[in-house]
Amino acid sequence: GLGSGARAGGAALLLSGLVRRRRFPRARFPRARLRKRAMPPARAAAPSLPPCSDCGAKSDFDLDPELGKATCRCGMVMPYRPAPARQAAKKSPTRIQKWYAEMSRRLGGLPSFVVKDASRMYHACLLKDKERQGCKDLDLALAALDRAMCKIGILRSRPDLLASTAQRVDGDGLTAGKLLVDSKAKEPLPSESPTLEKFVALLCEELKLRGQWAKVAAAVAAQADALGAGRDTPPLTLAATVCVLVVERHPPKEAPSSQTIAAAAGLEEKDLLETYQMQLLPHLQALLDASQ
Repeated sequence: GLGSGARAGGAALLLSGLVRRRRFPRARFPRARLRKRAMPPARAAAPSLPPCSDCGAKSDFDLDPELGKATCRCGMVMPYRPAPARQAAKKSPTRIQKWYAEMSRRLGGLPSFVVKDASRMYHACLLKDKERQGCKDLDLALAALDRAMCKIGILRSRPDLLASTAQRVDGDGLTAGKLLVDSKAKEPLPSESPTLEKFVALLCEELKLRGQWAKVAAAVAAQADALGAGRDTPPLTLAATVCVLVVERHPPKEAPSSQTIAAAAGLEEKDLLETYQMQLLPHLQALLDASQ
């Protein structure tokens, strides 16, 4: 009787609000964490799918992109094709990149790796105004382009270089730019032009022909040199024809087109294909044997 009366009295006090229920510290019993653990795992949402034709559900689906199906909670199976990933927007060329493209056109076409090398040297010389010795941006750009061309044996006279700038760079500016670019260069200019094998390696790197394809191209270049193929052809042009042969006979997954190879070498596609037919096709079998 006394125990039951005390329990009834305690319940009445709790209901009346006079006695507060004891609350445990949250650090010992985190309710939010317990509730989170107790929740069932969420199902994948598919906002691009139409509602289920059976139960009308709009977002409760199990997606299987590999099999191309979506299973509703009611068991209904629907076709599913994930949306294609968004491609990153291409960056617009900078002012110097546009200028280099125009200079390449005026100079009759330059290999793309030469333009990239010139751009790298140009950005390495973008110092503070006091250290630039009064050089303007185009002074440095032209000096970097001249050095990049000299590194692979493309020589242009000083008057031709200045004339190609449409009087935007004068002789004093080019001289000051060359002094600054040469002072930042880590290696001296080579005394000889690159060999056929060197040009092939540069083009393979530019065209992303690495590994097996680079080895095959090097073997074909060595065989072409031993056979005397294209003896009167510029090494860069002959190297581009070697890349055409390797891509045609051993096509990679993403094979560059002949137009892409010609652009990488600074050539016209028709000139590249003509050289390929005239210089390499007569020695085709021996070059194919070297590529095996």
